[in-house]
Amino acid sequence: MEAQAKATVELLKVLVADPENEEHLDELKKRIINGDDSLDHAAHSVIARLFRISVTWSNCINQQICYPIQIRKPRCLDDIVTAISDAQKRKITIRATGSGHSYSNVAPVFKGGLLLDPHDMNRVLIIDPGLLKYPLGAGKLFAVESGITIKDLNTALDKRNLALANMGAYDGQTLAGAISTGTHGTGITLGPIASSVRAVVLVSGDGTVYQIEPSQGISDPEAFDKQVRDRILKQDDDWFNTVVISMGCTGIIYSYILEVVDSYYLEENRDLSTWEQVKQDLTFPVEGRLPKVLTENRHYEVDINPYPVKGRHSCVVQTKNKVDADHPSGSRGIEDWIAGILAGCPLAEYWLVRALNLWPTTSPEIINNALNSLVVKHHIDKSYKILNLGPVDNVKALAVELSYPVDEHLVGAIDNLLSVFQNEANKMNWYMAGPFSLRFVAASDAYLAPQQGRLTCMVELDMLLGITTGDELLTSITRKVQRGNSQVRVHWGLDLDTISKESIKELYPKYSEWFKVYSELNTMGIFDSPFTDRLEISVNPLR
Repeated sequence: MEAQAKATVELLKVLVADPENEEHLDELKKRIINGDDSLDHAAHSVIARLFRISVTWSNCINQQICYPIQIRKPRCLDDIVTAISDAQKRKITIRATGSGHSYSNVAPVFKGGLLLDPHDMNRVLIIDPGLLKYPLGAGKLFAVESGITIKDLNTALDKRNLALANMGAYDGQTLAGAISTGTHGTGITLGPIASSVRAVVLVSGDGTVYQIEPSQGISDPEAFDKQVRDRILKQDDDWFNTVVISMGCTGIIYSYILEVVDSYYLEENRDLSTWEQVKQDLTFPVEGRLPKVLTENRHYEVDINPYPVKGRHSCVVQTKNKVDADHPSGSRGIEDWIAGILAGCPLAEYWLVRALNLWPTTSPEIINNALNSLVVKHHIDKSYKILNLGPVDNVKALAVELSYPVDEHLVGAIDNLLSVFQNEANKMNWYMAGPFSLRFVAASDAYLAPQQGRLTCMVELDMLLGITTGDELLTSITRKVQRGNSQVRVHWGLDLDTISKESIKELYPKYSEWFKVYSELNTMGIFDSPFTDRLEISVNPLR
């Protein structure tokens, strides 16, 4: 420890004399991240001056890290306008984060930029029916600030006997974070959460406040212009379909107006099966006609063992359908495949990861045993309680999610994915640590939605944090699948930074329209970030 402290002192002396020394800056950065105990308070003061930073931000698993000059917590629209004005004056970039549940670099700001944490913007807002084209429809519209979590949004809706039409499996995300990256649930008639958005209030790069809606939006333009003074109404399909899923690139979002539904109950059932049976159920009966399992269930999902055991890939088929009920009944039991092992005992996570690192070939049997524990019959509760996965989502893991078109080729595409899993196991001894899931989502109009323009099967690959080959395996699978199938997209948040400018142009037919609006809203490059650098769309890098 004494030797480490002396080395740190010498490193600081060198940096004070030569603050632009990249090699020594990188070494110091590593020591900060690794928690070097010899970096006492005085040393941190030197570090802050050297890096021109005062704070560190990281995502939920400390895998994406950035060093903003400040993290602000805006509480209202004026705070956002002020923050953007300050960033302009200081000639630095600005970005809003959410709850840090993305594994790609969509959230980090450039070193020395300004980062906004929206969690204090969590209020329900009042809608003035006099501003709407159809005032009687106001009862199914719900205005809310962008930093509210899905959990708190569900609570607020439930108090009013309302609910989201659909949601993802985790409720800890901020609303803006979930919508802006394309978060979704399952159900072939239900789009991503972004599909429920009817208006977005956003502050652009020059500080202008817009309320952005589709061309045939909910607001009456004449009434809006007469009565609203703090924002400009922009009713334009290109603008709306760009900003609703834009990964923070087009502005700082203050609030949304959502279309919601009456509160409802769901019945959840989980049944054991095999992929060999399920793929018969997912085969199109005739060209252009969807399989019955997709059309006869409101929510349909499949969890699949990536590896065969005794010649078969075990599955759990989950269905959730509306029921006429007024109280909960039944029990879910185990939430998810790792819940029974991990949710109640944090130490179990450590030992499971250690075992899978030492004996990766045990993974197929472990996954099988976990799937066998998931059977549920006739569990009924309010929609948001059934759709939320529960505490297991607090387990430290990372994930990649692939987007496939739902068509006659889907079953063959999943068979190919299974072959990729097996090849990685045979050649590299790399194994997944759990099952992968199939969820089905309606097409989205948003230009960069992973579900844009097509019925979609979202395939999520989860990996426990700490599996030594985890990152390499997920990245390898993503690249090999995309090389073999030119229609596979990747979720913006559930990605290990594999998406490139070239792939966006090929995979998203409306990319040029999206880019045009992005360029109008980010004229000065104030929303440039490591993410826009990766996509090669940064306007005017300020760092």
